Amino acid sequence: MSTSSPSDINDDKFNKLIDMFNDLKSSQNKIILSLNSCRESIKSQDKKLSSFDSKFDLFSNQITSVMEENKSLKSRIEQLESKLSSIKQSQSNTHSTNQEGFFSEFMDRQSRSRNIILFNLPDLSTSGDVHNNDASLIDDMFNIIGISTKPLSVHRLGKPSSKPRPIRIVMPSPPDVFKILKVKRQLLNVDKFKTVRVSSDQTLQQRKLYSSVASELKTRKDAGETNIFIKFVNNLPTISKNGQRALQ
Repeated sequence: MSTSSPSDINDDKFNKLIDMFNDLKSSQNKIILSLNSCRESIKSQDKKLSSFDSKFDLFSNQITSVMEENKSLKSRIEQLESKLSSIKQSQSNTHSTNQEGFFSEFMDRQSRSRNIILFNLPDLSTSGDVHNNDASLIDDMFNIIGISTKPLSVHRLGKPSSKPRPIRIVMPSPPDVFKILKVKRQLLNVDKFKTVRVSSDQTLQQRKLYSSVASELKTRKDAGETNIFIKFVNNLPTISKNGQRALQ
């Protein structure tokens, strides 16, 4: 039986230590490789998280922008709804006002439809019986133009002044007024009444309309137009160029 020398024992131990060291080194290398792999994986995850954070921030900003735009649109819609409501209310009020104005104008015209207004008829207010003097003048005037219908009332308008006050004559019916207007031009041939102007009793709206048409007529004449005058068509004043005379 052979015995190992101390030198062999030491070599064996040394070899084992070397093997252990190599195993440890191999394990260390594996651990290092694993750690490096983990680091790379972590870096990759960090990149993904960073990309996700960036995308999330972008998405969040887009949502914020959309919300702001939505608030702006909502505000505009509310403003438009408010304006629309205001327009509808205004139209309703205007329609109501127009209806009231139309009815008021209609009633006013009806109440004036039997009236005749005379301008420039001598005002004998200094004499004792003004009414009879006016009635006598109107009787004479009616006889000249062939009107046999008697007025229901004769009344001077306004306070006495240096100029003759207009006279309002109330006739029995509107057709009586039309008859007078139709033949009134005959008064131009009578010295006593040639300055008298005969007109229907017009409402404020009718007077405004006539004034507007008269202003347009003057403007066009000043611009050189000729053979134009005011003509009543369907009881509305219009500017005409034909040779027919119209009732005023």
